[in-house]
Amino acid sequence: MANNIPEPGIEESLLAPALDRHELHTPAFIYDEGRLLRHIARTRAALGDGSAKLLFALKAFTVADGLLHIAPRVDGFHASSLFEARLARQLLGRQGRVHLTTPGLRPGEFDEICELCDHVSFNSVSQWEALRTAARGRIGCGLRLNPQRSFVDDERYDPCRRHSKLGAPLEQVVEIVRDSPERLEGISGLLIHGNCDSTDFLPLLETVRHVGARLGGWLAQIRWINLGGGYLFREASDLGPLHETLELLRSRHGMEVFFEPGASIVREAGYLVSTVLDIFPSEGKRIAVLDTSVNHMPEVFEYQLHPPVAGDIAGGPHRYLLAGATCLAGDMFGDYAFSEPLHVGSRLVFESAGAYSLVKAHMFNGVNLPAVYALSEAGELVLKKRFLYEDFSARWS
Repeated sequence: MANNIPEPGIEESLLAPALDRHELHTPAFIYDEGRLLRHIARTRAALGDGSAKLLFALKAFTVADGLLHIAPRVDGFHASSLFEARLARQLLGRQGRVHLTTPGLRPGEFDEICELCDHVSFNSVSQWEALRTAARGRIGCGLRLNPQRSFVDDERYDPCRRHSKLGAPLEQVVEIVRDSPERLEGISGLLIHGNCDSTDFLPLLETVRHVGARLGGWLAQIRWINLGGGYLFREASDLGPLHETLELLRSRHGMEVFFEPGASIVREAGYLVSTVLDIFPSEGKRIAVLDTSVNHMPEVFEYQLHPPVAGDIAGGPHRYLLAGATCLAGDMFGDYAFSEPLHVGSRLVFESAGAYSLVKAHMFNGVNLPAVYALSEAGELVLKKRFLYEDFSARWS
């Protein structure tokens, strides 16, 4: 497996001098336009000479102004809901493709989804059978397939975990193809998403070979395949298995191939900036209370993520337990150490915060959402949105 080598931290980026020049409201979510574009270019280069279409998965990042930079450089967006599909079509116009899959397709929303989307991958055979008549002739109909091969150690992230809700189990589809293939007439595509944050493309090749061996000649009716996300496109990656996978699908099976990375493009292009509000001792540790919260990076609490912080060094002489501003006892980011002491008013930058942070953030305790800034390619910070009391009260009025 190739090493995942992240981009340089803020000291080597345009962010550090921008923070020195600009006053900003904290907490602040900053997306780096230059990094977004570099990451898209890197992914394009990894996919090779047009061997696969590139979609961006909206579930990772939905800041509309940021997506306007992404939209012209990808072949479309992948949506997981009606609202995401609306946003995708609004940003793309009629120029790009919109794919959608979700375990929770609502019948009352399906007509509009068909108007907005080019392809829908049904999450189960029963979902397909319930909506196939409404879908006929309107969209490219696919089936999300659970290949039942796990490569992720932590099952909380594993789309192929036991009893997974994500996709029709491969062995069920094999049985249908053998005994009653007419149930799948009209299916012309597949979606296979079987990994998470992997820089090794060998599991992808193994999965595609396994699916091909089990479904055999039935794949002749499949014209397109979406290989999902879950892979990080890095310069250090061995791309041989990726290119072999693409060649197998295009040359042997004649399929149009799609990828839909999200985190791979936006994670290292986003930052969460916070200000220290208070510092005090507690049973042998120094607690630094910030004006942000794990509610703004929910995976800290949900998955025990330990987010990187600029300036944190192993064995640093000044150690702190970074804590969020809410009354939740577990609102803690973890232990960090710095070469210089923190003080009230110090600004801290959480790095690699671009994916699954702001899209999942909420206002528990009335703690405001981060203001949204763009870091332009010229190194300027541009305020895009600041949330107000009215945003909080409108939820319950």
